Amino acid sequence: MGLIALAGGLAAPVSMPVAGPLTSAAAALRPGPVGEILASRLATPAADAELAAFYAARGDRPLWTARGRLGPEADQLVALLRAAADDGLDPQAYRPDRLQATVRRAASGRPADLARAEIELSGALAAWGADLHRPNPAADLLYSDPQLRPPVLGRRAVLEMVARAPSLQAGLAQVSQMNPIYQRLRSALAVERAQGGPRTALIRANLERARALPTDLGRRYILVDVAAQRLWTYEAGRPTDSMKVVVGKPTDPTPAMAALVRYAVFRPYWNVPPDMVAKSMAPKVVAEGLGYFRGQRLEALSDWTDRATRLNPAKVNWPEVAAGRQQLRVRQLPGRANMMGQVKFMFPNELGVYLHDSPLRALFTGEERLASAGCVRLEDAPRLARWLLGEAVTAAGRRPGPPETRADLTEPVPVYLVYFTVAPTGEGLNPRRDIYRRDPALIAQLEAGSTRLASR
Repeated sequence: MGLIALAGGLAAPVSMPVAGPLTSAAAALRPGPVGEILASRLATPAADAELAAFYAARGDRPLWTARGRLGPEADQLVALLRAAADDGLDPQAYRPDRLQATVRRAASGRPADLARAEIELSGALAAWGADLHRPNPAADLLYSDPQLRPPVLGRRAVLEMVARAPSLQAGLAQVSQMNPIYQRLRSALAVERAQGGPRTALIRANLERARALPTDLGRRYILVDVAAQRLWTYEAGRPTDSMKVVVGKPTDPTPAMAALVRYAVFRPYWNVPPDMVAKSMAPKVVAEGLGYFRGQRLEALSDWTDRATRLNPAKVNWPEVAAGRQQLRVRQLPGRANMMGQVKFMFPNELGVYLHDSPLRALFTGEERLASAGCVRLEDAPRLARWLLGEAVTAAGRRPGPPETRADLTEPVPVYLVYFTVAPTGEGLNPRRDIYRRDPALIAQLEAGSTRLASR
């Protein structure tokens, strides 16, 4: 069943209030006794420079203190820190016991105690919030479109997010907000830890992969789970369709990536990877002659530019190409036997990876579908085309016409190539085989704990 049961609704994009006359007037107010102590303590050489800059920018006005006391949000933060292990973080890194004692001491109402609580609460919030939103490098995605990459939440950025929110409680909720896949895995990790289950490390590794995804995945998006070898389409947070896919061989793994599908190409050429030309095609031409080359509807080109000219295959030095001493561009003409099938879906990226049709239908019958050179082959490419482009454009694109006919999407659609070796479904956790053997290294890094904590 895979990730199809992950529907739970996407979190609405966070809206930030715009500063106006009221906030400008508030900034001009004197900070009061607590703020004056804050300014004094944060001006020392040993003070936290980011906290000092944050409070200085708001005129040293307290964040947690109102009318001479701390609000309930202080206890709420302590509770969040105590539960940090459910996010794969070390609660003790944020000293929740010490922070709780500081909060209790601030009940005295003395400005010095409140100022100390301000500094400790803001420091803990900043560190926890930054850690929460920063994935382990081994679990990160390649974001080929910068607009999809989640903003980097440094310690000061966390505090500024909370300060801009309509209320302190709303600010804590915004920092805590994660994508639906993460939320489901987080709940599963909490249950597994409480029961002392054997899958804690595995769930934590996959939680780390989910951490790399944006909080808001988009109104419409495509999710390809490479480990499950399956694709889902989503609208308004709910799955609308699913199909099998063929993904990269272990020697040519499909990368973890986030990108924007911008256009489709009907009747595509297949540009054969140069290593395949050298290792597979050229030796066959040497052994079988040019009949093989022509029978596969191949053509040789002068270079890799758009202005490339066709070469006479009889004049190509095929033994040199087969030996790897001469590189040759080869492409296959459009048609039913073309390895791209009838359509490919383009999300421009530096790795040259995309989704495409395939004439090799037998590849979709097996339980394990690892056969590509990194791209994703689709069980039903026309169905995905109709979802992306509509019936009319898809029908027109499938009719006879010139090669490489481009059809732009009305609006780019995010595609996430993810790798989950365990995922939550309606029936519980669904394990998948670690086809690329990525789990051991990630689990080892997480257990070492060397990259999980923000500097403080």
